[in-house]
Amino acid sequence: MIMNKVGAVALPVLLALGVVVVTGGTAVAMPPQGYGSMTCAVTGVGKFSPKLTAAGSPVTAVKTIFKGVSVSGSCTGTAGIPNTAGTLTPVTISGAKFKGAGYYSGPANANSCPVFSSTDSVGAIKIVVNWIASPSIAKSVVTLSSPGSPVVSGSPTDTITLPSGATVAATGSFSSPPPTFLLSMVTNIVSACSTTWGPYPGYTFGTGSSLSI
Repeated sequence: MIMNKVGAVALPVLLALGVVVVTGGTAVAMPPQGYGSMTCAVTGVGKFSPKLTAAGSPVTAVKTIFKGVSVSGSCTGTAGIPNTAGTLTPVTISGAKFKGAGYYSGPANANSCPVFSSTDSVGAIKIVVNWIASPSIAKSVVTLSSPGSPVVSGSPTDTITLPSGATVAATGSFSSPPPTFLLSMVTNIVSACSTTWGPYPGYTFGTGSSLSI
């Protein structure tokens, strides 16, 4: 038995199905980590700073934020949480919501059409996925770092693919074993560069877009 400084019995910090967090003297059970893999079709929006323009500006990083949700009924895969019998209790996942923030890196004028479309890679991006699940499971937190391959491909509009060779680290649900993370955003950004291209302060993504972990 573990005693605290005033002689009270300390609460256990781990349960078979979750984690206990003590806030204001009240023990709150956090959702347990989910195991397995999941793929969902997704739709959403994103923004750039500075905005994308035909010629760009003398910057080597393009900040980005984005958020999305799963298409209703599109999530497939397997998920489970540990139980006291040492096996996994099945989890039904009906959807997901996610958000990301960070930046793409490239040579000068990284926000120009030709550089963004062919050269920009991951600088550092953090993506948080909240799962709509029964029973509840912990969120997935994916961190992308170190430049890899260019993130943009496709025609007639750009597809932004993450991690595209960047280093992947993850915590929470679906992080053990290390995940094969993939976020593909089929955007409304026109692929062909021209003097009248853009500007694109932001973008939308939809049909053909998916998130897998």
